[in-house]
Amino acid sequence: MFRNVWFWGVPLLALGGMIALYFFGDNAALFLLMNRAMAPAGDLFWSHVTILGDSVIAIMIILPFMHRRPELVWQFVLAVLFAGLWVYLLKDPDVLRPPAVLETGSFHIIGPALRHVSFPSGHTTTAFLLAGLFCMRQTSSWIKTLVLLLAVLAGLSRIACGVHWPLDVLGGAFFGWLAAGAGIWLGKRWSVGLNIWAQRVFAVLFTLVAIWSLLYYDNAYPGTGLLQFAITASCLALSVPGQLKLFKRRG
Repeated sequence: MFRNVWFWGVPLLALGGMIALYFFGDNAALFLLMNRAMAPAGDLFWSHVTILGDSVIAIMIILPFMHRRPELVWQFVLAVLFAGLWVYLLKDPDVLRPPAVLETGSFHIIGPALRHVSFPSGHTTTAFLLAGLFCMRQTSSWIKTLVLLLAVLAGLSRIACGVHWPLDVLGGAFFGWLAAGAGIWLGKRWSVGLNIWAQRVFAVLFTLVAIWSLLYYDNAYPGTGLLQFAITASCLALSVPGQLKLFKRRG
């Protein structure tokens, strides 16, 4: 896996971008340029794209793989733990987001004007974690290209929504991708999560998240409720055959 260009390509590009931007670039100037350039695509477009990096949506994407691909489910759980640890350690409330730094009206905001814990972007981390899990395995090239493109768009959407600096997005891509790699690596060497009872626990927890998403969850971006409902409902429905087989198996 570590010799795979899909493993090294994304984090090296993200790291290179972070280094260049930190030492030689102007994070605020680049943010303003990108934010204004992406505004013509419209609030509705970027709102829908940005929820693809929502952690609840990520769980929904994995839900249909219950029983069908237990190793993917287990690697996702491990990757989330890695990403959660890194984000927790790196998130500093004193690192301010654009709405807390730039003058009101100087850039475009979509959704809530978040002000604190800027680095790294959580949505971008989640999007690249999910993309990495698919890109670092035996999957069709067109699927890898598609999920990577969606992850990039999800990262860009955080700038378009006016809530993250480019450096935050690059950091999210870097840590999300490495979390996916770490999850795959550990998942192949530690099989406790492949146990049928562990898989059943994951299935129950993910299903409860799906029900909560259908009934209560508000992602804070107006106009995206239908997409959230459609993704959640369809993924939950697709998971039913696999879950029935999973719970019928003898432990």
